[in-house]
Amino acid sequence: MQQLNFIGKYNLEWHDVPMPSLPDDQAVIVRPLTATTCDFDGFAIAGFAPIKGPKPLGHEGEGVIINVGDKVTRHKIGDRVIMPWKIACGSCTPCGRGHTAQCASVPPEDSFGWGVNSHIWGGFFSDAVVVPWADFMLTKMPKGVDPLLLAGLADNITDGWRAVGPHLKERPGGSVLIAGFAPPGSIGLYAAGWAVALGAGQVLYADYDQDRLARAAEMGAEPMDLNVETLRSLKPKPWRLEGGFDITVDAGGNPEALTELVYLTARAGVCISTAGIGYPRQTIPFPVYEMYRKSMSFHTGWVHTHSLINEPLQLIRDGVFDPGPVTSTIVQWEEAIEPLTAPFTKVILTRDA
Repeated sequence: MQQLNFIGKYNLEWHDVPMPSLPDDQAVIVRPLTATTCDFDGFAIAGFAPIKGPKPLGHEGEGVIINVGDKVTRHKIGDRVIMPWKIACGSCTPCGRGHTAQCASVPPEDSFGWGVNSHIWGGFFSDAVVVPWADFMLTKMPKGVDPLLLAGLADNITDGWRAVGPHLKERPGGSVLIAGFAPPGSIGLYAAGWAVALGAGQVLYADYDQDRLARAAEMGAEPMDLNVETLRSLKPKPWRLEGGFDITVDAGGNPEALTELVYLTARAGVCISTAGIGYPRQTIPFPVYEMYRKSMSFHTGWVHTHSLINEPLQLIRDGVFDPGPVTSTIVQWEEAIEPLTAPFTKVILTRDA
């Protein structure tokens, strides 16, 4: 079968690899039909991560089940399913608590595409993948919904939702500031669109990239040209607690911007970093005293897709949120390499069943 691999900076190749077989009776094999890029894909393909190829690509998508283990009860051959990015068993202590990105039954980095064991799990830009613990891992595709809208739920769309959705429930009508820097930047855009759709009082999306600013505006956010100095101009004086945003989101991986976002978070507010992968071996200065005085919180970490996917899925299904404006390119499966080695926000690969 064919599998798309990262070889090196801006160098991708289709490889012939063996068709996977069922490893046990709890697994299924899925043929991906709609698959899309994670922000890390663009980051790594551009050479910003110390990764050596070949590495299979793709960990957001949906497809059709083509083989089923004997103990799988929720799914059958022919079902359309959404596949999550992270491997999780559903029965360990972290999974039982909803912390599925930290499943204790597999090594910490185990995921489809890019992970240290990606040679085992493969990627969704391929003709087939094994999904273990299928009854827990897979989400059924709702009928009548365009799969192009749902492919990113496996990671980035759900990541954008968790950055603002739960926190707006606690702060109805709250204000939101999102800082995007590093490309491709889809998570920050999804967060901006979710904030608008969920009724935030103000949604300010700050970025240096004019294309992303235009996409944010199309989703109803207020765009702002960004550099660190513009962020500093927004913040209240250090000795004052008034002002700031109820929710701030670091979606860009800029250390200086992250520190400024903490200052810009309002009293009893929350700052969320979805860009932690951009800070390897970096020490970020945090104004803990100011955070303490404001009773604010800071959240980061891999998104627990399995536990969170149902709410954003239902909101997209109901027409509350349209992730479409974030997508930059839709291509047929065999045409993937060219758009993936050019600048992109979100590339979707699609093919017939």
